[in-house]
Amino acid sequence: MFQLAYFQMVGAGKARNQDALFDGTAVRQVRLHKTRVSEADDAVRLAVADGVSSSPAAHLASRFWLDAFVREGDAEGRFLRRLHGSFCDTLADEYFGSSSTFASAVVEADGLCRICNVGDSRVYHISAEGRWRQVSHDHTVLADLIEQGEARADTEYADMYYSLAHCLIADDEETHFKIFTDSFALQRGEAVLVCSDGLHDALPHERLEALWNASPSLLDKLEALRRAVKRVPYHDDCSAAVCLRQR
Repeated sequence: MFQLAYFQMVGAGKARNQDALFDGTAVRQVRLHKTRVSEADDAVRLAVADGVSSSPAAHLASRFWLDAFVREGDAEGRFLRRLHGSFCDTLADEYFGSSSTFASAVVEADGLCRICNVGDSRVYHISAEGRWRQVSHDHTVLADLIEQGEARADTEYADMYYSLAHCLIADDEETHFKIFTDSFALQRGEAVLVCSDGLHDALPHERLEALWNASPSLLDKLEALRRAVKRVPYHDDCSAAVCLRQR
């Protein structure tokens, strides 16, 4: 059995949420949902898409990919390439260059978890002891440089290096985006969390773990994260969904 929880919150001073979230039952794109919980006995699918705010119609870009994931998404993200042309047909004429990141987790009934992402929306594997491990890959300029041996993971760099190197863009020529995939076994008491960068950009890794471990229930854990993000000045849109394996 799995326990599920999610929250969604618009960024400070913003009128519209550019994130889209799939909580396993429906696509959400609202100004505020405080943490809600549910249960599932069978396979679980979670996803987040974060519209790139510097692009036109970012909210439509994120919504397109979450609706597509619900209709025909696969755990390895093959649908992202297959439907990129349709994405361009839908948005490029009026909103050329509209862009979004994407991250998903598909958990089978036996605990096998398969994840994929494009961009800097993330997936975390959280141990039964409350340790967070990023299992997705940030497709940023810095991450590419680190992968090529031209930068160091333990060094701070200028903000420009944290910009996106790959995302989903409504442009027929932008077909060479990278898709990261991985899989792992979700054991009893462990969780997988999918989120937009509004969570991990607002709260450092140590703070995420501390808030998670200070709260007793899954609802309290996620709500503590939401409230902490809300207290950050000028916070971005933030969406998070989690699946906890109970047995």
